[in-house]
Amino acid sequence: MDDTNVLVNIKSPPATTLVSTESANAADLSFSQALNDPNAQPDEASIFVAAQRGDVELMRELINTGKASATDRDAQNITPLHWAAINAHVAACRFLLDQGAEVDALGGDLVATPMQWAARNGYLYVIQLLVAHGADPTIADSQGYNSLHLVTHSSSIMPLLYLLHQPINVDSRDSQGHTSLMWAAYQGDALSVDLLLRHGANPNLKDDAGLTPLHWAVVRGNRVAIRRLIEKGADLTAKDGEGRTPRDMAVELKSLGAWKRALEEGGMNEYGVKRGKPLSDRNTKIAIFIMPAIFFYLIFMTLTLLPWYTGILLSMAEFFGMHHIVTRVLLNKSTYTDSVNQTPYFAGIICGSILWVVFCWVTRLVQDAQSHSFAHLMFAISVGLCAYNFFRAVTLDPGTCPKPTSDEELKSIIEDLASEGRLNGQTFCIQCMARKPLRSKHCRVCDKCIARSDHHCPWVWNCVGANNHRQFLLFVTTLVVGICLFDYLTYSYFSSIPLVTDPTEISPSCPLPGDLCSITSHDSFLVSVAVWATLQLTWTFILLASQLWQVARQMTTLEVSNLGRYGFMGGRGGASLTGQMGHRHSHRQDAVLPGVDTEDTALVGDASSTSSGAVHRHSGVCAGCGSGFLMNLLGFDRFTKGKAVDGLTKASKASNPFDLGIVGNCKDFWTAGKELGVEYDKLYDVPMEGFREWKRRKEREEEEDGGRKPGGSGGRKGLFMGLGLGRAGSSRGGYEPVSQV
Repeated sequence: MDDTNVLVNIKSPPATTLVSTESANAADLSFSQALNDPNAQPDEASIFVAAQRGDVELMRELINTGKASATDRDAQNITPLHWAAINAHVAACRFLLDQGAEVDALGGDLVATPMQWAARNGYLYVIQLLVAHGADPTIADSQGYNSLHLVTHSSSIMPLLYLLHQPINVDSRDSQGHTSLMWAAYQGDALSVDLLLRHGANPNLKDDAGLTPLHWAVVRGNRVAIRRLIEKGADLTAKDGEGRTPRDMAVELKSLGAWKRALEEGGMNEYGVKRGKPLSDRNTKIAIFIMPAIFFYLIFMTLTLLPWYTGILLSMAEFFGMHHIVTRVLLNKSTYTDSVNQTPYFAGIICGSILWVVFCWVTRLVQDAQSHSFAHLMFAISVGLCAYNFFRAVTLDPGTCPKPTSDEELKSIIEDLASEGRLNGQTFCIQCMARKPLRSKHCRVCDKCIARSDHHCPWVWNCVGANNHRQFLLFVTTLVVGICLFDYLTYSYFSSIPLVTDPTEISPSCPLPGDLCSITSHDSFLVSVAVWATLQLTWTFILLASQLWQVARQMTTLEVSNLGRYGFMGGRGGASLTGQMGHRHSHRQDAVLPGVDTEDTALVGDASSTSSGAVHRHSGVCAGCGSGFLMNLLGFDRFTKGKAVDGLTKASKASNPFDLGIVGNCKDFWTAGKELGVEYDKLYDVPMEGFREWKRRKEREEEEDGGRKPGGSGGRKGLFMGLGLGRAGSSRGGYEPVSQV
């Protein structure tokens, strides 16, 4: 059959008696061949064709006239509910169930239930509907697969999450002893591997051939899946029926590179031996933080004592040596970029830079305070505010989103979202196992969801979110002002002192003009510090300008970087508020995951996830040129990665439901959401009438009640309880996806 609405492919299990390079690529079994005769011509007016097409009216007519019933079976013993389920027609499934269709009817050559048919393609909302009508997920078909196995085959993460909260054993086996974790590992589906492990899957079970999930992960060669299994306690020395360990299999299947990389990321060598660090974790962080200040002194003194042509080269070598010590010695990593963002290294660079700027100001520039007293006062205030807000930006919680306090609460959230057709990566975080508020993002460095997330900033060793964004902006502002004042005071200092004019006292190799050579020969240390500080002014000024523009537009860096992909709040790119909020599901053919930013595409998956779990992309103008780490470090990647440029173009056209105008946006930013009347860590929905009208209505209600003040905590809680959980009171609680294909 060529009908794409009918075809569903199911991966046949790999050979359990032999694993080789040839057998690693398992052959696919066309599910339609096991169900139907490809030459059969269906009756256009039959209830089975109507179910395949989702034609509820035709089915109603056939049943009402007595020409068919919901329990009919075709020549292959298949019911209409099977055909509606496999084609993701939720409305047709609901109609058939209301007409008495058997929810667990067995049919077809595979003797499978309608839910198993839906599970093969990961149709979440069909599965949810069938479970709500009493479908049994533990029933196995003729191949020994239950619904959990089949949904794992589909690599659909949200249906898998839903089924894991149903009464089914996470370690249930198929006819060859494979568990769902083994299937996910074999497919290279790291996201499903992680989710199954979080729900208690055993990483050391063996199938009938003695293969563990780690053996199967090696077959696919997915380093992320291998690392997750090892982190959860998988036995590296487990042997299969032929006496092979996972490493032996990696050598045999030529996936030793992925094996080594996975263990290196876990801090081990290729044999699983933990690689030690010279210091404890606490002392390592302290050493990394203070090291830049020490090395900056060495670099500035090198430039002071040596001629420029040797001083510059040696200072660059010293800077590289500092980075080498941090990454290859203290962190004991194999590369110069791995995990460095998770340390206070860049925060130490900021502190070290401020330290030597203040040192130069105290020992040199403050002597000229009488002629520039106001500038010195402003510089002292700027430095004080910069240091204070830097400390606050580092230490404040950026706005961690709340998590369920019990399994019952988590299951209730999943059921609510699934019943509304909104259980996807935009509304639920599978890393935190919690509902995601609007404008939030899961930070893979901090490993938590951040409310109104702006970005993770290595310079403050923290995420920038709803709770510390104001301190971060004040830090950047005072940093820029302080650098400008320092440069001005440095210029005034050199303008007020007699410069060296004797050629014998000036280096003959100095490539600068005469006056500049005189300045450098007079105080090379101050010049070096001033040049270093001025270099920081380039990226900090761009950062400040972009932050101020985003505040005025009620946008975050996350939204700027991804507006071209999914619009505001995770809707479709460039769509209006109505368009975004009226479409709650994702299409299979989408090339990107809706509601997932470009940085974390690998963290959240749905039906469009690839079986290998690896997404290979070249995005942005600098992709593939080796400068991604530097672009991210300086903050320029927000303008280059993904579809950020398209997003900025669409920013003036797309409707932003949070936009209150420049004045209102600034007030909302500095009051942490009070202008809108929201708490961003608990904001799950947008009022249909908009925030302004909702706030006015709420204030009127409170005035009528006479009990609570406008904008008080009781009114704010009402927004989240009424709109946040999407129950009967929600204006879109009855939303139903039209299609899931």
